[in-house]
Amino acid sequence: MRALSRFDEPESWLDVGTGRARFPAAAKDVLPYTAFDGLDSDPALAEGARRGRIEEAHRGRLTDLAGNLAGRYDALSMIHYLQRRPDPRAELRAAATALRPGGHLLIEAPDPESRSARLFGKWWASYRQPRHAHFVPLVNLCRELDELGFTVVDVDRRAPHVPSDLGAACALLLNRLLPEADAPWRAEPPSRSRLTLRRTAWWAAWWAATPLLALAYAADVLLAPLLTRTGFANAYRVIARRERDA
Repeated sequence: MRALSRFDEPESWLDVGTGRARFPAAAKDVLPYTAFDGLDSDPALAEGARRGRIEEAHRGRLTDLAGNLAGRYDALSMIHYLQRRPDPRAELRAAATALRPGGHLLIEAPDPESRSARLFGKWWASYRQPRHAHFVPLVNLCRELDELGFTVVDVDRRAPHVPSDLGAACALLLNRLLPEADAPWRAEPPSRSRLTLRRTAWWAAWWAATPLLALAYAADVLLAPLLTRTGFANAYRVIARRERDA
């Protein structure tokens, strides 16, 4: 939000995939005169509206509602949203429809070209399969925005980094190594005492690993300044201005 405010002070801002609208709630501290709306298909959207975090709540998908919102907003944000959508191109077209000419689109997404993605492989936290269906390389996103009539005015591959890769990889590996407490038994169903013992052992193993996980997350935070300077940042940010109708 601070990054976009360097280019514009929008009167109206639509946060797509807003959930409980925590982003608009924080953004109001920096842009108090901007009217924030939220859009999501999540029932949690109602909570954001009830708490006054957004002016209007649009329930549904941007691709379905864009026609009714055409040319209404000066700014539109998609923060870790595109990778969860079945058709990112359709989402970008819908964003272009909702924005006025001269309005700005802000996108943050996992960076599939990050060195962290190559280092951790299937243990990279941002994959989150099957929830994340698409990972758009930065150059492809910029090309698509250009074809839709946008001008990319800012790219950042450092600040959007979320320091969690090492800790999340350790947690995923531990979860793979430990049999689930309620996993099906191959033989006959266990007695209540055996099931209780299994669950107790599972929780004990997780508690025993807590110091290791805490150390991994601490390393994520402490190493973040170095990682973001050496290509290990796990996300990118793009700000683009809508110039014309494509």
